[in-house]
Amino acid sequence: MTTPEPLLVQAIYSFKGKNNDELCFKKGDVIVVTQKEDGGWWEGTFNEKTGWFPSNYVQEYTPSSDALNSPVKFSSPVKLPSDLALNMKANRALVVKDIIDSEKAYVTELQNLIHNFLVPIEKSEIMSKEQFKQLTSNLLDIVSLHETLLATLEASQQDQRLGRVFLQFAPDIKRVHYAYAHSHPRAACILDTFKDELTKVMESSGASSPGLLVLTTGLSKPLRRLDKYTGLLQELERHVDEAHIDRGDSQRCVSVYRDITAACAMVRRQKELELEVLTGGVRGWEGEELSHLGEVLHMGSVAVGTNHQDRYFVLFPSTLLMLSVSSRMSAFIYEGKLPLTGIVVSRLDDCEAYKNAFQISGPLIDTILAICQTRDDLNLWIDKLSTQIRHNRTPGGVPTPLAPSRPAPPPHHPCLKNRQSDTSSINTELPWTLTHLRPAPPLHPSFCRNEKLKPYKCNERSYDEDAQILKVIEAYCSTSSQFRHTLNSA
Repeated sequence: MTTPEPLLVQAIYSFKGKNNDELCFKKGDVIVVTQKEDGGWWEGTFNEKTGWFPSNYVQEYTPSSDALNSPVKFSSPVKLPSDLALNMKANRALVVKDIIDSEKAYVTELQNLIHNFLVPIEKSEIMSKEQFKQLTSNLLDIVSLHETLLATLEASQQDQRLGRVFLQFAPDIKRVHYAYAHSHPRAACILDTFKDELTKVMESSGASSPGLLVLTTGLSKPLRRLDKYTGLLQELERHVDEAHIDRGDSQRCVSVYRDITAACAMVRRQKELELEVLTGGVRGWEGEELSHLGEVLHMGSVAVGTNHQDRYFVLFPSTLLMLSVSSRMSAFIYEGKLPLTGIVVSRLDDCEAYKNAFQISGPLIDTILAICQTRDDLNLWIDKLSTQIRHNRTPGGVPTPLAPSRPAPPPHHPCLKNRQSDTSSINTELPWTLTHLRPAPPLHPSFCRNEKLKPYKCNERSYDEDAQILKVIEAYCSTSSQFRHTLNSA
């Protein structure tokens, strides 16, 4: 059995890829083409790396008899021996089979967990619906997604495009597992709170003793399965030859799933720390339980002061809590509490002494210098603190601009002067006119209800009589004013 000849191209221009999925080569290098896509970009392998490159930078290459004496660089042997190629193909088929079989077993285990144990737990009503939701999180979404992934992998088994399938599912895999990792520490608390009741229900439903361990193991399967994908995909990559159409996708999905695993592990650890602060107790804290401060909006480590003391900032809806860690890393220690209504947060420019820093100041506290590890951490702290500070300074919790401007008066109302800003007008007598006796018209209720006003037939005669009466009053007031002025002058 012979394998098809790989397509070779030679670079006529040098190319340096800007993205991590693009190839880099120099003029004269020979590339093994793995995919030819429409749109001007091809995929190929050079120096054991597979990536994309512009197709107009290369031309077809045919090795000549004196190719060994030429200065052209080959990425690797152009063609593998037939027996080695067959072995690689057979090994790849075994790896593909192992991935599909393990995925099928994983889906079956989750389905059994739901039908055999989680459904009886829900029916037993040993916990509230909200607590059961925290226990299971989005497990049903995970099962549904992996059922679809399994069906797609089985359909792609013939064309050997498993790398492409895993790349296509990567965004959804990250979304559901990130949400599950986010809520998993809460589920662990639920397990501990109802451990006796859960053990009884699990064992009565057929679980081996201890039943709680079976449930704990089952609920942690999504995170443990996610950890295995990187190793499985690395093994898949090892058994793909240079010219295989799935080589590039197999390489890329290894790094993609490694990043997904790292992101889920990070958020899980973050939520474990937050839960430890709320439930584990803080040394030196006096007063009501920390859970009464509300939900933890953000928590992270910073270096405080020029001597870079390690601290943890914990942001609650109306309070910023400052903690340190004990010398044995076994507990949090209370260092201070700042109400958000009395502080101001300012970003600091980078200098030799610090980078990625901000300061917290206020009329009743000493200025606090906080240094973050990365620029992203700095931006996150500035954004969350600023948002909560504005929220707490606004009545009713509705954010408003810091310096509200006075709205312009309606066209039919005279503009009133601000006596505090213009002290020279205090003793100035404005001329009295007939308009001072006219009250401001009330707001018609239909304006609030956005209704159409009905036409109103006015009585012109009554308006004329009212105008004559006002003129008489105006003349009387004007005469009295002149008479008093004459007496004062005399």
